[in-house]
Amino acid sequence: MRILTMKFGIHMSQKGGFSRNVKRAAQIGCRSLQIFAGNPTSWRSPRLNPEELQRRSAVLQENGIYPLIIHAPYLVNLSAAKEEFYHKSGQLLRETMERAAYLDAPFVVLHVGSHRGMGFEEGLELFISTLKTESSHWPEKVQLLLENTAGGGNSLGGSFASIGHILKSLKGIFPLGICFDTAHAWAAGYDFSSAEGFKSLMDNLHRHIGPENVKALHVNDTGTPCGSHRDRHAHLGDGLIGEEGLSAFLRFPWPDDLPAILETPETGTDWDVFNLNRLRLYAGENCEASPLSQGD
Repeated sequence: MRILTMKFGIHMSQKGGFSRNVKRAAQIGCRSLQIFAGNPTSWRSPRLNPEELQRRSAVLQENGIYPLIIHAPYLVNLSAAKEEFYHKSGQLLRETMERAAYLDAPFVVLHVGSHRGMGFEEGLELFISTLKTESSHWPEKVQLLLENTAGGGNSLGGSFASIGHILKSLKGIFPLGICFDTAHAWAAGYDFSSAEGFKSLMDNLHRHIGPENVKALHVNDTGTPCGSHRDRHAHLGDGLIGEEGLSAFLRFPWPDDLPAILETPETGTDWDVFNLNRLRLYAGENCEASPLSQGD
């Protein structure tokens, strides 16, 4: 059995207070966390308060949480055909990267976006050229991570080949990494519910992206069929990927201290404990999943 080095964590809500929630996360065994820096569905960033953000960074250090990952707002679309949304997206991403720097968060996760009818190739090239331009405005100590998507429709970033094209186009210009989402890969058509399927998944990952470029994981099960292009997360073991596929995925020799974040349905502490224990179990750590309390 390999020594477990992943840093497991959850996507943490900030309702109820940042410090309180960080302490709770540490108490249930989190070693990393992910948050939104503001409202994920708003164009307006919260007022920048460097002192408060630095206090929050200190709370994270005191509780042994690192890294903190910032998820960019869902509205950011660097391939937007509409000029207003395109410029607002660039500004909002800049503000998110800035807040990440004050929080000492090394990563910001971004969905590749949607071409909105522009055309797949045109949208992808616009995304690449925008990253080249925008990267000069970002803090050097914060790395952007592109998250693979469920694909389908006007979506970009559903295939490993398209993500690999972005990486190759920007190689040597600025550091760019990948946040790999298990539920999104499944929805995009990568069936890794079996040992054979997992081998195919990793062959594709090696060919187009390279495991060394994966800097964070989103570990989620899903109840939607493989290739459905529907982004619906489920608790670990409650979905169609299942134990065999997720166990194979987590036991792959990923880089040491890789953050693995749960984005399972938000239903309280008991579910967080349940999913964290399933995560450890699937990764090869000997532990039992905690039973849920009554009424949760």
